[in-house]
Amino acid sequence: MKQKRKILISSSAKESIKESAKLASELGLGMEISRVPLYREENLTLQDTIDELKEEIKEFNGRITFHAMFSDVNVSSQDIVLRKISRQRCMESFEIGKAINADTILFHSGNKGTKHYGSIKQFKKNFIAFYKDFIKEFETAGITAVIENVFETEPDFCIELVEGVNSPNLKLALDAGHVNLYSHKTKVVEWIKKYGERLYHMHIHNNYGENDDHSNLNNGQVNYKEVFNELNESGLNPNIVLEMFSEDDIRKSLKLMSELNFFKPETI
Repeated sequence: MKQKRKILISSSAKESIKESAKLASELGLGMEISRVPLYREENLTLQDTIDELKEEIKEFNGRITFHAMFSDVNVSSQDIVLRKISRQRCMESFEIGKAINADTILFHSGNKGTKHYGSIKQFKKNFIAFYKDFIKEFETAGITAVIENVFETEPDFCIELVEGVNSPNLKLALDAGHVNLYSHKTKVVEWIKKYGERLYHMHIHNNYGENDDHSNLNNGQVNYKEVFNELNESGLNPNIVLEMFSEDDIRKSLKLMSELNFFKPETI
């Protein structure tokens, strides 16, 4: 391992972001904020959300990344009204991430897995057109945006999106649990190989191919020994987010990471 691993936990690990921040501090890890108060009620403003998040993390001194709003967000929708609202959510997510000093903001692609070639072509065209303009905000702020796979069945889809935008501030995020659910022909290790240097961010968790369980690394079909070996052998050092929703699962996963000599936390 040439560089220190950049390991984070999800803010959904505990009942509140503040409690998750305490756990992250105890473990000596960063935190990805994945709860957005703006979703919660209609009259909540962007500034209300920023103020609430800042209060939750005011005592946290670790590294922060931010998971953008994603529920039903599709900047490539063929419905012009839905597209407008989705783009508003993306811009609000950028403003929140910048305000809480996140160095990385993660977005879902919005792809729903359609197999209609005309729709796929239009989706990519709309996505690239939006992000070519949107990414300028990140370039100015010095923040990296990453696109996460969800329903994609192979790695080329997201690669084409990022390469179409062609910005040093737009890179790829790989969710290993989603690969196990939806990419039955191409396993996680193959995604890593295909993404290569474009891979900047990872969500790691496990499942048995039926439900997005977000279980600990031992509890599912993804072979994390193979995953970690591939990252080491390829010299890739993406952000690693333990996207699990319980302290017990996080500690079990850190133990496995230590046993596999991928990361040795100060405390487990």
